[in-house]
Amino acid sequence: MIENLIERTQTYDFYQNCNLKLDSFSFKTSDNTLEMIFSINQTSYDIPIEYEEWKITCSNTEKYDGFFWSILLPYTKLIILDSHPALIMYQLNELQCEIAGIPENINEFIGDISIILEKETGNWITVTDILWNIEEHYKLYNKRNIRIPKSLNHAIKEVCVKHNLLFKVNNEVIGGDKGYSHKSKSKILIFGNEDVSPNDFYLNQPYVIAESFTAERIR
Repeated sequence: MIENLIERTQTYDFYQNCNLKLDSFSFKTSDNTLEMIFSINQTSYDIPIEYEEWKITCSNTEKYDGFFWSILLPYTKLIILDSHPALIMYQLNELQCEIAGIPENINEFIGDISIILEKETGNWITVTDILWNIEEHYKLYNKRNIRIPKSLNHAIKEVCVKHNLLFKVNNEVIGGDKGYSHKSKSKILIFGNEDVSPNDFYLNQPYVIAESFTAERIR
């Protein structure tokens, strides 16, 4: 049923004539299940026509963000993707790397890492996901260990070379050896709107990363 709901939210009529509102949000730590209740108010020329309530259940949830307000506009177009920049931390092999040296200009180094992550992942992965974003840390320690998805290897190495830092891959962690972060079946549910921002570029769209999603109309 969630496929029908997704298809409906993608239509021009839904965006123009339906108000999608987040009514409640609960996360069960015992089994990593996230449940969200949404209401849909359908109107015509500002006259109410139909009121609905829907429950979306996310199983084996890994991460969620952006559900801070009940009104979701302009991000009301739902989509589920099994290939997406936000998923590479869970789906790809992980490289355990070492960066040696102190950047001459620490802020410029951090800025270049940020720019390359925006280019490679559409800002779905940021500096703080892989590095300490604290200038004092770089002044105190001339070596730091980081973990990155394999696809970012070349890009991160280029930035390190630019700043005269030694970048070395110490180990590649494959599949189940990644432990908790090995979630090859993960998908992402995005509350998006590609008229505002492409789904592969993060601009504060609400989202959930989980293994499966279901939806049912409860009213």
